[in-house]
Formats: sequence, C-alpha cells, structure tokens
Amino acid sequence: MKRLAITGICLLTATAAFAQQQQQMKKKPPTQSKAEAAAVNAMLQAQTPDDQIRTADELITKFSNTLYKSFALFTEADAWEAKNDHAKAIVFCEQALAADPKNFDAEILDANITAAQTKPTDLDKAEKLTSSEKMARHALEVIPTVSKPDLFALTDAQWEKMKNQSASRAWQALGLVASVQKKPDESIADYEKGLALDPNPILMLRVGRALEAEKKYDQALEWMDKVIASPDAAAQIKDIATKDKNRVTAEKPKP
Repeated sequence: MKRLAITGICLLTATAAFAQQQQQMKKKPPTQSKAEAAAVNAMLQAQTPDDQIRTADELITKFSNTLYKSFALFTEADAWEAKNDHAKAIVFCEQALAADPKNFDAEILDANITAAQTKPTDLDKAEKLTSSEKMARHALEVIPTVSKPDLFALTDAQWEKMKNQSASRAWQALGLVASVQKKPDESIADYEKGLALDPNPILMLRVGRALEAEKKYDQALEWMDKVIASPDAAAQIKDIATKDKNRVTAEKPKP
C-alpha cells in the first residue's frame, strides 16, 4: 500500500484542528501586561507558519515567564511541521512538554510525526515505534484528567470537542504505529476508535487505504465515498479520495 504523504496528511489533521482551536481561543487573561496581551493576540491571529513561528518566538523571548509558554512552543512545533521540518517540530514539541508535561497536544503531535517518519527499513524502527506508542497512550491517559484551561475563554462544549479531537489524533498515531508494524487489523481498529471521537475525513481515508491493502476493495470504496461526500473534507482531501477510489476500482477484480 502506498503511504500517504504522511507529512502532508497526518499533520493536516493536527494542523486543521489547531487552526480551529486558535479561532475558538479568545484570549482570557491572566496576562501580565498590555504588551504581553498584544503579543499573545498577535500569535493567535498569525495565519502563516512563518508568522506563527515569529510571533510565538517573540512572545517567549519578551515574556519568558508567560503562562502561555507551552502553548506558544506547541504553536511553533505545529508551524514547523506545516513547513515539513519534522526535526524542528519534534524539538519544539519536547520543549512544550518540558514547559507543561500535560500538554497532550504536543505529545500527540510528536507521536504522529515519529510514527509517520518511521520506515520499515529503519534500524531504530522498534525504538521509534515504541516511543510513539508510549506518547500516544500517555496522552490518552492524560486527556480526561486535564481541566479546562483558564488561559482561554472556552465553553464546556468547545473544550470537550477539543479533547475528543486530540484523542482522535492519538488513536491516529497508534494506527500509524500498527501500520508500520504490518498489523492492518489493529491499525484499522485504532483509526476507527479515532473516528468514533471525531469523524475526520483523513482518518476515513486511512481506513480506506488500510482496507485496500487487505484487498477488501468494496469496504475500501465505501470509506472513500464517505470522504468524497463529507462536508468537512477539504478540496485537497476530496481530490486524494477520488484518485484513491479510481485506483481501487481499477485494482478490484472484475466479475
């Protein structure tokens, strides 16, 4: 089975959800000064990865004790991943976790990147996959224990949705681990657990591809059709699903 440009797909899931979080996270003090509040707002309003990196770095540099430090470091990690710089993304994930060990989004992003960048031929494959699985499972344990943050004005419903999206990405990481380990049934089950929390079209696409690898063509086509019909799927994802559907249709044995 072809691996999706995982750096572009696995992290589309995380980046899209992160963008939604930024829109919902209307700043709610405590900030220590008007200058810090302005720096936080600039980070939240940044639209491009380069601007996100710049504004997050400015916030941390000017206000080293900011309560938003872990979030800012995660912002940088996510932005570096959007730029396909996986090494820097992991570095900033680790820094975000050092600033706040309960920053489960940073742990989940790290888990996804690590699993996505692990090849079956890597000499340290087992070590990488063990690390990714450990991070994902730890995040799943942490998520239910974390209280709604005071730093942002979130409703209970928004917070619950964010936690579900994060948990879904953790299951995605576990599915990626199982995929590299050539455990298709486990991989599909993990993706479906993620879908139960958040009906993400990218996870639907992953299930379809996993079923294709198992030559379960009719089931694979059903999932690809779901992606194409999903109102939540971006045009890029619908295009990928359409190409996948055409490929699977050609692979499927003729009656």
